[in-house]
Amino acid sequence: MRTLLAENYRETPLWTDEHPLAEQEATPLPAAADVVVVGGGYCGLAAATELASRGLEAVVVDREALGWGASSRNGGMVIPELKVGPAALVAKYGELGRRLFQAVNDAFDHVESLVAGGPIACDYERTGQLYLAHHPRVVDHLRHEADEMNAAGQPAHFVPAGELASEIGSDQYFGGLVLERTGGLQPAAFHQGLQALADEAGAALHPHTTAQAVERRDTGFSVRTDRGTVEAGQVIVATNAYADGLVPPLQRRVLPVGSYIIATEPLSPDVQAEVNPHRRMFVDSKNFLFYWRLTADGRMVFGGRRSLSPVSITEARDFLYESLLRVHPQLDGIPVTNAWGGNVAITFDRMPQVGVLDGVHYATGCNGSGVALNTWMGAQVAAMAAGDAGPAFAELKGPSIPLRGLRSAYLPLVGQWYRWRDRRP
Repeated sequence: MRTLLAENYRETPLWTDEHPLAEQEATPLPAAADVVVVGGGYCGLAAATELASRGLEAVVVDREALGWGASSRNGGMVIPELKVGPAALVAKYGELGRRLFQAVNDAFDHVESLVAGGPIACDYERTGQLYLAHHPRVVDHLRHEADEMNAAGQPAHFVPAGELASEIGSDQYFGGLVLERTGGLQPAAFHQGLQALADEAGAALHPHTTAQAVERRDTGFSVRTDRGTVEAGQVIVATNAYADGLVPPLQRRVLPVGSYIIATEPLSPDVQAEVNPHRRMFVDSKNFLFYWRLTADGRMVFGGRRSLSPVSITEARDFLYESLLRVHPQLDGIPVTNAWGGNVAITFDRMPQVGVLDGVHYATGCNGSGVALNTWMGAQVAAMAAGDAGPAFAELKGPSIPLRGLRSAYLPLVGQWYRWRDRRP
């Protein structure tokens, strides 16, 4: 299906059209710092703010404009989520599992403290999430998960198929799970707020500065960039899905997978109320899932992927538009103003990773839930670098991705398996 495009259609994130990435004048790199942070997204800025607030000299370097990556390309959903429920976490990890579940809720609380009446204005609204069963076989799982979440102290309720019309204007789903502790925000505005906090705390921010090598020294590290070298006591790598070969063992911990989004022109108030009466964050239960929501000005933002291999923005856009109209046919005739893509960091065990490799601190692998997790993990890994104990995620082994170098060969096969699982009766 050919996508209906607005006259001002562009292949850039909606979020940065509204809040352009801040361009800074290049300033000389310092010769030395207490900590060099590689990556200027949510995680890196949160780390720098934590370090600077402790009186440490923090230098952030990023090869692009700060926030160019996933921080300005995501769907803006603040979700305290792991890919494993609370009972399964406890069954697998014991007491650590309880602390892992608590950690993701701490991450949500941390972000909400910044955006719900806090120092960052970014159109935040706590709306709740509706997790939708794409097939009848998923319904019992969602009903059981509602019980699990409530038992773990997280308010949730199951919505049977006969009551879904009160939650979503679509006939494509067979039940749903409402998780109350979820919200939505404007990702680029949130990033700008984090950048302002880091700047106010005294961190030195250096966009368009590529870290080329990290070398161990007797007293710490030497970080060589294309604009000079910084001697540092500690190094934090906060590049997530955009990790390169700077720390090869870290690059092997995550698999970057593309995710794509389209945004429509603003919907009328009546259509907004028809498709999403409670302004929920919508996510379905497929492996190749869709995620969608209304923005503060009433646009529909709809995201997902059709494969694990990279595709063009045009191909992704047309697939998402056709899928959106299948879910919400009442949006036929509403033009698309924006289409864009970015990378999500997938880990082998689908758990976030925080730790130290070759002496370098890192936080990575949020598996699509990085707005809350990456921001919180940045502060946590900074505290580790300053000498504090690490978060619960630091106790996980963090396996590498098997055969990562052959991903172009095996990812299509994994994608076919995922599609079969999504379709199977």
